[in-house]
Amino acid sequence: MKDSLKVLERVKKFEIDEQRRILMQKLEREDALQKQLYCLIEDYENEKEFVAQNPILCDFGAYTDQYLKKRKILEKQIIDIQAEIEQIRDIMSEMFKEQKTFEIVKENRKKRKNKEFAEQEQKLLDEIGTNTYIKKHQ
Repeated sequence: MKDSLKVLERVKKFEIDEQRRILMQKLEREDALQKQLYCLIEDYENEKEFVAQNPILCDFGAYTDQYLKKRKILEKQIIDIQAEIEQIRDIMSEMFKEQKTFEIVKENRKKRKNKEFAEQEQKLLDEIGTNTYIKKHQ
């Protein structure tokens, strides 16, 4: 019975580690998307300044349309990855609750075992005391 609890703890620890790895990948992906969005906005602002200084050289409307499409796609990807991250965090929260339950069960078993040992020790000491008393008074 005790071995099965250890196995469950190890399995749960492995699952949590796996979820952490996945979470880290998703967080890195979110950071990359945020950086792409920041660079896109920065490029747009630079392009806007250039067009303001040179209005005859290019068609800023077409550039703005492409910018808005790219921005919308990036923002949707960021929202999607944030939802995935939140989902992974919820899963990990449940796993931590289960792991805590295993720890509580383990602690209760340990307390029960210590209590049983103390009771056995007390019985042994009582028996020794009783035998000593009987020997003295015979």
